[in-house]
Order: sequence, then C-alpha cells, then structure tokens
Amino acid sequence: MRNRNDTAAVRRGPGDALRLSEERLKTMIELSGEWYWEQDENYRFTLIIGAGSAQTGIDPQQYLKQYLGTQRWDHDAVPVGDDGSWDRHKAQLEARQPFADLVFRRVDAQGEMRYVSTSGQPVFDGKRFTGYRGIAKDVTASMRAEQLLRLEHMVARCVAGAESAAAALKEVIRSICETQGWECGRYFGQDDKATVLVMNEFWHVPSPGLDRFIEKSREITYATGVGLVGQVWQSAQPLWVTDIGKDSRIRMGVARDAGMHGTFLFPVMSEGRPTGVLSFHSRKVREPDERLLQAVGVIGSQIGQFLQRKQAEDQIQYLATHDGLTSLPNRVMFSQLLNLAIQSARRYTRNFAVLFIDLDRFKLINDTLGHEAGDKLLQEIATRFTGCLRESDVVARLGGDEFVVLVQEVSEAEHVATVARKLLSAAIKPVVLAGQECRVTASIGICLYPADAQDEQSLMKHADIAMYLAKEEGKNNFQFYSEDIKVQSLERLTLETSLRRALERDEFFLHYQAKLDLRTGQITGVEALLRWQHPDLGMVSPVQFIPIAEETGLIVPIGRWVLQTACAQNVAWQREGLPPVCMAVNLSARQFADEDLLKDIAAALEQSGMRPELLELELTESMVMQSPERVTRLLAAIKQMGVRIAIDDFGVGYSSLAQIKRFPIDTLKVDRSFIRDLAGNAEDRAITEAIIAMGKTLSLTVVAEGVETQEQQTFLLNHACDAMQGYYFSRPVPQEEFASFLRQHLASSR
Repeated sequence: MRNRNDTAAVRRGPGDALRLSEERLKTMIELSGEWYWEQDENYRFTLIIGAGSAQTGIDPQQYLKQYLGTQRWDHDAVPVGDDGSWDRHKAQLEARQPFADLVFRRVDAQGEMRYVSTSGQPVFDGKRFTGYRGIAKDVTASMRAEQLLRLEHMVARCVAGAESAAAALKEVIRSICETQGWECGRYFGQDDKATVLVMNEFWHVPSPGLDRFIEKSREITYATGVGLVGQVWQSAQPLWVTDIGKDSRIRMGVARDAGMHGTFLFPVMSEGRPTGVLSFHSRKVREPDERLLQAVGVIGSQIGQFLQRKQAEDQIQYLATHDGLTSLPNRVMFSQLLNLAIQSARRYTRNFAVLFIDLDRFKLINDTLGHEAGDKLLQEIATRFTGCLRESDVVARLGGDEFVVLVQEVSEAEHVATVARKLLSAAIKPVVLAGQECRVTASIGICLYPADAQDEQSLMKHADIAMYLAKEEGKNNFQFYSEDIKVQSLERLTLETSLRRALERDEFFLHYQAKLDLRTGQITGVEALLRWQHPDLGMVSPVQFIPIAEETGLIVPIGRWVLQTACAQNVAWQREGLPPVCMAVNLSARQFADEDLLKDIAAALEQSGMRPELLELELTESMVMQSPERVTRLLAAIKQMGVRIAIDDFGVGYSSLAQIKRFPIDTLKVDRSFIRDLAGNAEDRAITEAIIAMGKTLSLTVVAEGVETQEQQTFLLNHACDAMQGYYFSRPVPQEEFASFLRQHLASSR
C-alpha cells in the first residue's frame, strides 16, 4: 500500500517523485556511512554522492571534484593484494563482470593512508554498455586494526623462525616499516661494555638519502636519557613525534638532518626492563596512531623475550662451532665451510686446497711445561696461522695440535706451496713459555680439489695421509697427496685387519656406567659402553678403533651386537631380582643411516624380551641435523616402538631450540666439556644453566655427563638438572660389578 507521502508525491508529478526518491537514497547512504558512485563506459567517475567526512574522513564533494573524469587507478591508488596490480580488476571490467569488496588504498589530502572498499555492477542501455555504478565505504579503521593484529602475528613468526637474533631484528624492522608505512627503522642496543646505546640493525627503503642517514647512524651513540633513543630507554615508554622538525625537544640529530619528520620509538622489554629501542622514521608528518601505540607493548615484549633466549642460544651456537681455546672454527664449522666450498667449486669450476697440519713437538712441550703452556702455544700458533692467510681462506682447529686450512681459488699447485711455506715459517718462530724460549715445527699434508678428491671425506683423508708422509720425511715440511703414497701406519693397518675379526672372535665386551637421579638419589639408568680386548695389543681405546670402524662400515654390525647384548643384559639383571633400569645405547652415524636400523632395534627387543621403554638410544646433534626430513620420520618410527631418544654431547654440535623442538626427543645430555670447568668458568656455568632451562622448556629429561666432583653435583642439583653420570658417582664397570653396585646402592638407600 502507498502511504500519504507517496500519494502526495504522485500528485505533485513524476519529477517530484524522482527527487524524493533521490533524497531518500542519499539519506540512506549517508546514514550507512557509504557513498554511491557512477562511471561512464570508459570507467571515468561521473557522480559521487553519500557519506560526509564526519563519518568517513572523506568529503564526497571534494572527492568528486578531484576525481571527476578520472579512473579509479589514477592518483596513485593501489589495490590491496594482487601484488599492487590493477590488471585483474581491469580484466573484470572489460568482461563486464560485477565485483564486490575490492579494497584499495590511496593517500588523502592530509597525507594519511586511507583504505576504501568498493563494489559495483555494469550498467546497460538495452544491449549497449554505458558504464558501472556501485557503492563504496571507508574501511581504514578496520584495515588498521587487522593490520596491527597481523603485525603482532608477523612479529611472532619472525622471531620464532629466525636463525639468529640479527636476522630476526632485521625481519621485524622490515615488516613494521612495510606494513605501517615507515621509510626507515633502526634498532639500538647496548654496546659490549653496556655503557651507551648503539645501532645494531636497520632496514630502509633504498635511496641515496637514507643510505647516508644509516651511515651517519653508525657513528652516533646515545647515553641513557639523552636524545629520543635515550629517553625511551630511560622511561621504558613508547614515544611518538608528529614532526621532529618542529619539536622543541629536538635541537639536532641525524634523523632531523636527513629530512625526517614523523618519528616513532618504543622499547624492547625483557623481564620488566628495556633491553633495546626500536626507532622508525618517515619523511612525512605522521599523526599518532593510538592502535599502534597500544600494539607495541606486546610487540616489544615478544622481541625482548626472543632476544634474551637466541643470546643464550647464540652463545651455545658460537661454542658449538668454534674452538673454545683459540676461537678458531672447530671441526663442525670447518665441515660446513668445506662443503660450501665444494658446492661453489662445482658450480663455477674452481680449484681449492685442503692443508692438514700437525705440530711436531707439541706433546713434548705440553708434557714438560704443563697444559697451561701448551694452551698458550696453541693460541699463539692459531694467531700466526691466521695472519698467513687471506680473508677468504679459513684456518680451523680440529683438536689437540691438529689444524686444517682451506685455501680458496687456487690457480696452481705452486700457489698452495707458497702458503704452506708461510705456515711452516710462522710455526717455527720462537715463543716464550713458562719463561723459556721454545720452538715447534709443523708437518703439512696437501690435497687439491678436484685433482685429488671431490668430497669432504676424501679431501680430509688424503690431506691426512699426505701429512703423515711429511712426518716420515723428517717433519717441518709439506707434501702433496698422490695415489702412490703408502703412508698408513702399521698399527692402523693392524687395527683395521684385527677389527674385521674381532666380532667373530668375541673380543668385544661392554662396560656399564650408572646414571643417578639427582632428585631421588636412585639409580634409574645405565649406559652401555663398548670395549675391545685385542689378543696381542691388549685393551684398545675406543678413541683408536671407533673412527676406523665408522670409516670402514664395521660399526654397523658392531653396533648391532652392542644393542642386542645390552638389552639381553638388562633382562638378565631383572631375572636376578634387580629393579629395571633404563639402558642407554649409543648409535653411530653409519648405524643411524643404515636402512635396517628399525629391524635391528625390533629384533634386539624381541630376542631379549626387554620392555621398549627401558631402551634409550643416544644420538649426537650432528646426526639429527644432517637430513632433518629423514630423521623426523625415523625418530617418529622409533618413538612409535616405545623406545626413548636422547641427544648426546648437547652443546657442541649446532642445534638450537627452534631445531631440537622439531624432533621427538626425550633426553638432553649436557656435554662433559661444559661440566669439567663449572667451578672456575662462568661461561660454562651460564651455558649449562641455559641448556638445562632449554630442556625444561621442552619438558625433556636433562642429564649431565662427566661429573667428577661434589661441587659439580651440587651445582647441577641446585639448578634443577634431572640426572648425572660420571666418575664421581660411578666409573664404567663390567656387568658383575654393576649388579653388585646396584644392590649396594639399593640397600644403602632404604
């Protein structure tokens, strides 16, 4: 039914009715906070009516005046998504298709970024296309809220997935700049002496002006309370400056000199105190964004917590990849660098050389003058060797008195010979140790890529063989590897030959070392350790025969025997009336890579009748990190069997919290190198605490190896370490002695 107004409108004529309908439409659009628009057949605006600036921040009349006769993509409008391209939308228009909720952004007359959502449909006069019409609305507020929420999530992803603190900071700064429209971001942290604030990381939109700004920033330091950075550090509160060019608090500064205006700073917080300051700048004047000011509280805490954790991990990482005595790369890091060199050389057809170095008289000096003098000698030699090389070359310490050098981009053998002569000359120079002038010489073996070897193992092995030739030739010289070198020692050949027969001759046996639960004082676990009684050589150290077994592949059947024997022994102890204990068995790298490993584990459990949860397999960090996808599947299969998994020698490989948490690990074993000097080394104490905390974070059992003193045990107990093993509690002993030890311990604890 018509109402009175409609009837009156009809009586006034069709023109009045049309005008009334238009007024109603305009009122409805204004109340909805939207506006109505029309375009001609060339997509140029011909009409814009609707919501005023009070609701949207945009005046339709000014909008129409500015955009009448232009197209939507004029005036630097950019669609959100589609990589900022209008191509997909233009294709829709050309196909005369309707569109909905197309969001684009443009800068308004006040220089602020505005977001607009628009929907439209084609208009036809009969079959003739005459243009588009539709509605639009300002969605800046909702887009900003969504952006800030995404920003918080993005920061969380940045810090969770970053490999280092530096990488995380740079990614966070870039994300904030790109999503919030800042042209430059900087992070200020304390210097090494914690006296002033210095710029550590940055990101900026590439431009000569900003390049100069960053360069100047490197030279500036801020004391607490001085400058905007110092003020934010001191107050621990965010600070927004609409225009630093007009702010009376700022008389000078590199940002102002660089033409910056809008500036925003906020503190990075950890445990309630600032640990850094993030500073963002724009050439435009920027009004305060209250939502962003609220969001940075969460963001600053996220970054602070991350930096506090990856600092601990960075320290672990450094110690894992560098020699603690000389600060040179260690065996792990050199392996990584060597493999990178191999990949690069293959790709670009380049040559390089590996030099294996052994100090000839080091043992004599070390035994005569003491370990302190030996350590000083190694440090001095490391410094000298480093000084002989180019920046692109690498010198690493493998352990003891063994060093290895990677000489990049070798054009000819004589080039390598020149480097070797420099190293020999550096080594033989006198050094004062314990008040005495001493000299050492070096024997150097050289292997060339690709002439002598093309993979890491062969390069290192051949360089080692050439080094032994240098020793046989009188030491203090270098030798190149060649195929006709027959320099393997008689002992090594004898060991390898004997090792192949040792298993069938029953020359192997196991010793067992107890693990003590530090909370209950009970023996809850034991580790099986391989021993070899040679019929002629007597007891052969595992340090001597394990590497040979690994290299020859004999470790696989030997490891299978260890697994079967250890499981059977555990069940035998239980039949004697002893309580069940968790049996730990080490897996070698070759054994872990063997495709029959799962069958071997299942067979050992089935044949012995031991419960799976009483078996714990110990792996090293490097083993689980070599092929993460395969390792994840293999470890999952082992866990499905009910068997426990431990990471042995933790802290000397190259794992991090982010990497370890991917694997189904039950136990972390703190490497004995960190336990040995707990009493006198603050760094070792900090690392041990960090590893224990890391294990607790992941709900893992933490076991300390190599505990030899009451002081070490007390430290571990006070810092919530779960268990320990070492000579202080029990040495590795034969099976009968372990059974007696377990009985005595049970009796004394009742």
